[in-house]
Amino acid sequence: MLRFGQVLRSYCRSLLSSAVNAMNFLLIFLYWQGVSTVANSAVTPETDYAVTYHETIVSKGHVIVQELEILKPQKIELSCIISDIPNNPTHIIGYWKKNGNEIENSKQTVYKVDKQRFIFKRIFNIQVNDLGNYSCIFSYLDKQEQVTFLLKVPVMKDKRDKPIVSYVGDSVVLDCKIKRMPNTWQWYKSNGTEKVLINATADPMNYKILLEKNVTKLTVLNLTEEDAGKYICSAVFEIKSSESHVYLKVLSLIEPLKPFIGITIEVVILVTLILLYERYGRSRNDSSVVTENGPNCEPTDKLTQDDSSGTDGRRTRQRNLVH
Repeated sequence: MLRFGQVLRSYCRSLLSSAVNAMNFLLIFLYWQGVSTVANSAVTPETDYAVTYHETIVSKGHVIVQELEILKPQKIELSCIISDIPNNPTHIIGYWKKNGNEIENSKQTVYKVDKQRFIFKRIFNIQVNDLGNYSCIFSYLDKQEQVTFLLKVPVMKDKRDKPIVSYVGDSVVLDCKIKRMPNTWQWYKSNGTEKVLINATADPMNYKILLEKNVTKLTVLNLTEEDAGKYICSAVFEIKSSESHVYLKVLSLIEPLKPFIGITIEVVILVTLILLYERYGRSRNDSSVVTENGPNCEPTDKLTQDDSSGTDGRRTRQRNLVH
């Protein structure tokens, strides 16, 4: 009985060993056949990038634009499908364009894959310089139908043209956000044609930077008029950075009083003009009175003399009558 158990255990070991060897042989066979275990992707021998697939159906009479956000260098297969072509041809012509220019050696004959559909596809190796517009174009019966794929990094859509206003001595918070989470964030201060990296660690008295996944905030402390200008936030992705900007306007403490000072100056000038006008009017009236009395002085004196002489005459006649 003991010997039978030993034989049974030995048989099980040999069976298990045979199964392991068979599994190893199967994996080696699959490897040499190029079978990938990654779902919906394929690894090419040139690079380690997995191929991602994007398929779009052509809408006849309309130009379709499909935006694809690219976060890192990759291989991507773009595929276009068209169906229900009149006269039911067996094949049509297809070619590709990048940024409006036909890609060299991309034109080829596209055959029907089933009763109605034509599928035109191509694999592109996308690096930073390969971002842009890719269009697949079907040409048949003197007509053209196309689909455009817009390959780009995620874009920050909250760009603000109006500046943020603050005052000397205060602190201000500038923020940026994006839908996709970048690898990291960076802030810059623009000096005309150049941008200077802001290092909050090296200058903690003037800057603080907060990073929260897809949001970043820059705090500028102890504002001076030199802090005014253009600030750039940069979401850093593996393939390329996406940038946005915000303008900061720093006002002095006297700036809010300028409108009132201007109004006060205008009132003072207006009152001064009124007083000068009244003074000029009075002096003009006085000069006109002098002018009117000056030429009539002699007749008035003569009239007074005549009156006095007439009075003296009457008095003389009264005296004569009494005597």
